[in-house]
Amino acid sequence: MKAITVIAFACGLALIAFGFVTLAHGSLTLAPVLLIGGYCLAIPAAIMIGRPSGRQPAPGGDERANSSAG
Repeated sequence: MKAITVIAFACGLALIAFGFVTLAHGSLTLAPVLLIGGYCLAIPAAIMIGRPSGRQPAPGGDERANSSAG
């Protein structure tokens, strides 16, 4: 895993945790912004950063492409 992926994921978790803490204290404006930022921006960004840039075929070829089942 890349370090930037771990950092982005950790920031997302921190936003979510802080969002729940602010929600528990009664904030009805800041908490949803933090939760949406964590769930909808930071975590998906970490997933997209961590994905490989291109698909490379397996050394033996793609066995799913040759299967007749489906």
